[in-house]
Amino acid sequence: MIHCLITSSQKTESYKNLQGITLPAFSGQMQVLPGHAESFILLKTGNVILKLSSGQKTVIPIKGGECYIKDDKSVIIL
Repeated sequence: MIHCLITSSQKTESYKNLQGITLPAFSGQMQVLPGHAESFILLKTGNVILKLSSGQKTVIPIKGGECYIKDDKSVIIL
């Protein structure tokens, strides 16, 4: 399972036990699954889609940012 922290100047939210994350990367949509390699990704305007362990999805619109992935932990800075 993946843990995700989404932070901006307004608020910080934490999501635990995710099955996957879909990111709007500049090179196209990118999916992050458990065991993903350490990465730094620049994000463009679009939606971050969090797939919860229950199978439901949470969609978070963003206007760009960056994402750092390491050891099944993802930090998204907006």
